[in-house]
Amino acid sequence: MFFILSKILDILLSPTVWILIPLAIALMLKKVKQIKIAVLCSIFILFLMTNATICNYFLQRWEIDTPDIGNGKSYTWGILLTGGMIKYTDSHPERISTGDVADRMMQTFQLYQQGSIKKILITGGNTSIPNLTIDNSNESVNVKRLLIKMGVPSHDIFIENKARNTFENALYSSQMLKNYLEHDTVVVITSAMHLRRSIKCFEKQGFKIRPYAADILKKDTPQGILSYLKPSEKSLQTNYQLLREIVGMIVYKLQGYI
Repeated sequence: MFFILSKILDILLSPTVWILIPLAIALMLKKVKQIKIAVLCSIFILFLMTNATICNYFLQRWEIDTPDIGNGKSYTWGILLTGGMIKYTDSHPERISTGDVADRMMQTFQLYQQGSIKKILITGGNTSIPNLTIDNSNESVNVKRLLIKMGVPSHDIFIENKARNTFENALYSSQMLKNYLEHDTVVVITSAMHLRRSIKCFEKQGFKIRPYAADILKKDTPQGILSYLKPSEKSLQTNYQLLREIVGMIVYKLQGYI
């Protein structure tokens, strides 16, 4: 039930919904002044959510960037969290197409290649909800297939395919790696934006972790004038992801997951 409610909450957190609500209210109003206020509210939200500079400001304060693992430092396990690394296309069912956060996989591959991790656990299962959402990506299996094609031996890649959210990622990973919990430190690889919640979830399950950030979105370089003025559709999506993470932290805290 919690998983289904979380997906419904995703809809309510969409900035697009926030932009449309004042416009929908405006259609029901009769007084011109009230209609103007509703429309202005919609325009203000649109500006706020599509402004790249404002978006970057909040990213800089939320994303966790982590230093690289130094030469000579090695861990037994790297845990790779799924969620957007693979996209499914009906027109090419045999082709494995990477998604928006495939950098998680690439960073994991680099860590393995340089000897920083010896084994890889890919955690994440099917997130479909009957009659609500469909997930045909088969992400964990397809990420493993890609890693093997890139040269990682299959005997060093393990799959946990029951988890549907970050809490379950940590829970089921702890069950698979219970013999390593007390003495070993594991490397948890996920998006920089998602790292705060992941750290708390894995520590809650008894892991000693070394977080490793991928898919870093924030920009530390100076922004041009156009960034202050030009609407950005990408910022709209990024703000949605950021809202999901902030609310997710609050909900997980209330649920006792972190």
